[in-house]
Amino acid sequence: MNNPLSPAAVSEAIIDARATGDLDTALSYIAAESRDQGQSMTREDWRRKWQSMWTGAPDLQVVVEATIESGEWVAHRYTVRGTHTGDFLGLPPTGQRFETMGMDMIRVHDGRLVEHWMVAEPFQAAG
Repeated sequence: MNNPLSPAAVSEAIIDARATGDLDTALSYIAAESRDQGQSMTREDWRRKWQSMWTGAPDLQVVVEATIESGEWVAHRYTVRGTHTGDFLGLPPTGQRFETMGMDMIRVHDGRLVEHWMVAEPFQAAG
């Protein structure tokens, strides 16, 4: 990329593109080789991860509540909501709406995500 975006802008672009189902655009902001939770990931690995999440919760919504950026890093506090109708990251379906809070840290180099770490609360039934 000629004029790389800030880490926060890259993260926002990925989240926005995923929300509309435009995985090709979301993937264009990820380095050809990156790391997720310490594991090597290709763009196709990311595509499979996201598709698996939508299979488990087709109405999945990620709402960023707060963002902080420092150098190559951006951190978010977010809320994830959806209906757990299929396998979701290894959890069997419950058929219930859920809501969970999480935090992540993303490192961006030359306008592309190269590293991602996250922690999230266990699923809670949405009220």
